[in-house]
Amino acid sequence: MRYMLDTNICIYAILGGSRHLDRRLDECSAGDLVISAVTLGELEVGFARSADPNLTRSDASVVLSSIAVMPFDAAAARAFGRIQAVAPSRRGAYDRQIAAHAVSLGVTLITNNERDFHGIPEVVIENWTRPPSP
Repeated sequence: MRYMLDTNICIYAILGGSRHLDRRLDECSAGDLVISAVTLGELEVGFARSADPNLTRSDASVVLSSIAVMPFDAAAARAFGRIQAVAPSRRGAYDRQIAAHAVSLGVTLITNNERDFHGIPEVVIENWTRPPSP
């Protein structure tokens, strides 16, 4: 199974994560985890603007070193168009692009912000920062 990590999950992991997130990440095999090129862009903006010494590119490279960056391609753009047409919103455009990218790849999106993806059709999300529901 493949999973796409949302930007907030990447930041959470870079800053130390949680035992629940760390356990789930450790359970994944090589190639199971990907991020969107959109997420990489958001992370780069964060590094450039951050005054937080805990959020550095070198810390990120340790966390993200084995995670493939998927290009935002024509299939992702088409999925984004479908999503925007059904649930238009200017707010959260990056989140919608990341959701569309996950949909186009047929992967589950891992986020700590389910609210940001509420009402977006087709996207499957999971939150790995807390214990699984029984």
